[in-house]
Amino acid sequence: MKISTKFLFIFAVLFIGLASCSKEKRIERQLVKKDGKWKITSVDYKYYMNNTLQASANFPNAGTIEFNKKGSFVMTLTLSGSPETYGGTWTNSEDAITTISDGNTTVLKIVDGPKKDKLTLEETDYYNDTAEKEAYTYHLERAD
Repeated sequence: MKISTKFLFIFAVLFIGLASCSKEKRIERQLVKKDGKWKITSVDYKYYMNNTLQASANFPNAGTIEFNKKGSFVMTLTLSGSPETYGGTWTNSEDAITTISDGNTTVLKIVDGPKKDKLTLEETDYYNDTAEKEAYTYHLERAD
């Protein structure tokens, strides 16, 4: 009886561990599918002071991002004015994509997707010393 209980416990732990890894791998495969190219169809921006919305904006056709299978990325982003290009490395978990560019780490929470060639990511920057917060919501579609 003790052996059966131990076996079931070990099996349950392994199953839970494998299930969590599989979602992570599934997201990674979706990100790099079709050369990993995504269009940033729009970016929603919100600025808060003391948790009160102060400003918001929407930027359509905001750029592109490409996720490479070997863990690198290139993003071209146009929010206002001329485009800016960022490059670096990326990794993912089951609920976020972490990018490192020029020594800066950014965590993009996966809000929706990737499914049906669409993906929604959210980046939030907190400035505790000034009670400010900036939130960016990136709406992506797979590039053809």
